[in-house]
This record gives sequence, structure tokens and C-alpha cells, in this order.
Amino acid sequence: MPSPTQAPDRLFLHAMLESSPDHIYFKDTESRFLRINRALARYFGLNDPSEAIGKTDFDFHSPEKAAVRFQDERSIMETGTPIIDKIELEAHRDGKTAWVLTSKSPLCDEQGNLIGTFGISRDITLLKEMEDALGKERNLLRAVVDNVPDFIFAKDTHGRYTLNNLAHARFLGKETPEEVFGMTPFDLLPPAAAELVHADDVSVWKSHAPLLNKIESPVPERWLATSKIPIFDTKGAITGLVGISREITEQKRAQEALEKSNAELQQSREELVLALEELRTVQLQLIEAEKMKLVGRLAAGVAHEVKNPLAIIRMGLEYLKSQTFGDKIIPSVLEEIGGAVQRADSVIGELLDFSAPKKMNKVPVDVNRLIRNALMLVRGEIAARKVVVEEELALNLPPVRLDAMKIEQVLVNVLTNAAHVMEEGGKLTVRTSTRQVTGIGANISQSNFRPGGRLLIIEVLDTGPGVPEALLGKVFEPFFTTQPTGKGTGLGLTVTKTIVDLHGGTIEMKNRPEGGACVTIILDADTD
Repeated sequence: MPSPTQAPDRLFLHAMLESSPDHIYFKDTESRFLRINRALARYFGLNDPSEAIGKTDFDFHSPEKAAVRFQDERSIMETGTPIIDKIELEAHRDGKTAWVLTSKSPLCDEQGNLIGTFGISRDITLLKEMEDALGKERNLLRAVVDNVPDFIFAKDTHGRYTLNNLAHARFLGKETPEEVFGMTPFDLLPPAAAELVHADDVSVWKSHAPLLNKIESPVPERWLATSKIPIFDTKGAITGLVGISREITEQKRAQEALEKSNAELQQSREELVLALEELRTVQLQLIEAEKMKLVGRLAAGVAHEVKNPLAIIRMGLEYLKSQTFGDKIIPSVLEEIGGAVQRADSVIGELLDFSAPKKMNKVPVDVNRLIRNALMLVRGEIAARKVVVEEELALNLPPVRLDAMKIEQVLVNVLTNAAHVMEEGGKLTVRTSTRQVTGIGANISQSNFRPGGRLLIIEVLDTGPGVPEALLGKVFEPFFTTQPTGKGTGLGLTVTKTIVDLHGGTIEMKNRPEGGACVTIILDADTD
């Protein structure tokens, strides 16, 4: 028995014809079948391949289809050129259609003489249907990609664009997606923006995780929300990424406008709250002013009612002092009564000073000189308590229109009060300066003055114990004092505030963080 390698060629041909699922056939020069394989015989509906011998395609196909094949075979025999992988649509006798892939070549004998043709056809209907379905899906996807307003793109692992839709191409400054193909962000964007985009791409490739809705601005004045998703091959290796960007420029501008509006609204609210606080302050000042008027009228009435009896008592004391008494205690009693009358008379004097109509005699005054005069008047009080005085008087202060005597009284009252609180000694600082009004609302203490005007600031600082916070708001009220009973009338600072108010100024007292108190007097420095 011959080995397989020695078997005749017809054995191999027979095996192929019997087992191949493809349609194999041989024809003579008249396109008559010389032989077909079993698969083609079944396709023709024959029981045995030999039944096709001598027949043509006209016996098995429609005249139109048979004519096309006949012409193909004529061309092969005339030119000697084969037809390779021709796709043909075949119609079955039952009305069904099928797609076949056909190759045909000339058939020659051993001497090279043309004796016909032979060919092989493979049914590719399933592949064709899959290709058509894939083509439809591709066309549908392309239609979606090209027509959605969002920017769609894909890149390989080198950052080169492999897919772009029209919207993305135009965003990058190109007319068609084809112009972007093969380019990278470095070819299309500013360097800084390209670096950021590439960094995001690398992050997606390295992490194998998507990047979702990142807000970015690769082009000036335009904002995008970008998502990028890695692409893997069948082995799980990264081959690139696909991305989609939605332009949110209008939303971003709207958000910024809303934030700006909110900020402006908050600022307006704060200004309104501040204005309300100022209004309340002015209201309280008006109420306080009205109270002061009532207190002034009451004080005037009391002073006049008490002044005459005091004068009679003083006259009686003078008479009694001129008499001689056997009891040695009586002169000391009369002396105490005289001291009490003197204190009462002093209170009456301050009440009258507080309640009397105030006439102003304003002239340009050197405030620094006025301060030095006041310090001279209280030097005894200062020396008695071993208080050190430090002057921080601004140079070249402009003359200010003031009632010199009344402002000197203010300074004497404030300096004396500061000296009295430093019974164990301390430091008294007097400071002057000028300032410009920055506008209503910048400082409540400046609200009495017109914006842009100049202010004269006088500050008196002590190192005493300060004033309890709960009492700070009462220091300028009539008869209020932190001194022990019998020391002070509680009218000195009240008279001081009245005089400052008459000058259109403000006075306030605050505790210093480092200890002690600070009295600040603010006056209008404009002399016009």
C-alpha cells in the first residue's frame, strides 16, 4: 500500500471535493460543468455530483445571474487573468438569497493548453449580514458623534487623536475632523493647557480608571466639563481613551454672575446693617440729647432753688464763726458745716454751668498750645500722684476754630479725671493728629462729619485700672462717677461732652488692651 506522500493527486482532490463545505467546480471552455463537489451538489439540490456534468449555470440560476457568470468565465479564458474574491449575491430557488465569495482561474491541461475554468465559492452570508449590521451601527454612531453638540474624541496611548466629531474639530480651530486626525493637544492648544490635558490622559492610562466631569478651560474664556474613559484590547491592555466634553461656558458665567450678585447682596446687607446701627446710634444720641435738655432744665431749677438757701446758710455760718462759745467742739462743727456748704455750692455751680445756655466764641486756635496750657493748670494734681506726662503732639497742626476757654475746660476735666484714677502713679500720654473722613459707615465716631473733611484727633491715655465694660456707656451721663462718695460730682465728663457736642465733635472713652483707658476727642479741623 502506498504511503500518503506517494498517494496519487486524484486521492487528495477527491478528499477535498468530498469534505470541503465550499462550492468547488470545474468547467470546460463552453462553461459546462466537468465536475463539482458534494457541497455544491447539495446546493443545486442534486443527489449526486455527477448529475451536474454537462450542465451550465443556466440550468441552476436565473438567466441574469447565469449570464454574469458566463461572461466572467469568457473573460478569464480570453485574458488568462483570474477573478479573485469576488462578492456575489445569489438567489436560491426557494426565494432566499445568499452572499458568496468567489475566485475563478483558467483550467489548463498538462501541456498548458486551455481546457476550461475552475473555481471555488464560499458562503459568506453570515459575515455579510454582520458586516452590514456593523456598518449600520457605525453609521448610526457616526451620525450621533457628528451631530451632538458635545465634543467627542478618542486618542491612542501617544496622545494622538484617532477620532473627533465636527463640534470638537471646530472647538480646536479646524473645519473638519480629518484635519485633527493624528495631531496631539500640543499641536492645537496653548502649551500650558496642553500640559494639563496630557497630564489627565496619562492619569487615566496609569490608573485604568475613568476621569469624570472635570472642569477645565483649555481655551481662554471657555469652560468644559470633560470625562475620559480608558479603552482596553481583548487582552486587557490600554490602547487609548475616549472622551466627551460638554461646554459649560454659559453656566460658568451665570454661576460667576450669581456669585457676584450674592457678594454684592451680602455687601449691601452688611451696609444696610451698618446703616441701621448708625441710625440706632443717632436715635440714641437724639434721645440722650433730649434727656440732657430735660436734666439741664431740672438742674437749673434745682440750682436756683438751692442757691438762695445756701447763701443764707453761708451768711449764718459767717455770723456764728464770729461768736465765742464755751463748747470747744462747736467751731469744728461749724468748720465741717462750712465744708459741706462749699461742696454743695460747687455742685450748684457745675449744675448751672451744665444747664446754662452756651454761647460759643469760636476763633482759630493752636490746639497744641491749648493742651500745654491745660497741662499747666492740672500740674498740681499730676505731681501729687507722681504721674509722668508724655506729649505726642503732631507738628504743623492747622489752626482750628474753637471756643478756646471751653475746650480748655474740656481738656482740664479729662486730664484731671485721668490723673485721679492713677493714685499710685502712672503714665499720662497726650496725643494729637489729623485724619480725613473716609465715609459714613467706616467709623461710627466719624458719622457727624462730612466725607472727605479733615478731623482733629485729641487722645488722652492713662495707665489706670480702666472702666468696667458694663459702665463704659454711662461715663458721660449726669451724676455718674466711679469715685468714692464725696469725691467728684459726676458732672465733669457730662459738661465735657456737652461742650464737645456744641463744637459738632464727638468724645468717647474706651479701655486700652494693655491696661488703662483712652479718651478720644474728634473735632472738625476745617476752618471754612
